[in-house]
Amino acid sequence: MPPLQLDTVVRRNPKQIAAEADGEVLMMNVEAGQYYGLNEVASFIWTQLDRPRTIGDLCASIQEEFDVDRDRCVADALRFVAIMVQDGLAETVEPGGFTAG
Repeated sequence: MPPLQLDTVVRRNPKQIAAEADGEVLMMNVEAGQYYGLNEVASFIWTQLDRPRTIGDLCASIQEEFDVDRDRCVADALRFVAIMVQDGLAETVEPGGFTAG
């Protein structure tokens, strides 16, 4: 898989099981048998990926919600989303394969 960029479109992997508890998302990757507990920012990212969106759009939403500068947001979001894709929690989408909105 090529490195993720700000124009890479990502979304949740619909096969994942997730639930919210006390403001955090708890997830289970059934295929891998792995459990995840997401902190506040990671939970926000998961919520934002309920529909396909670019990582650039995701960063803009993160910056609106949290006090973080753009450079740090971009670096952290690219790293975190790459881990999510690698672990099968999220997936990339072809740019023409979704409707923005």
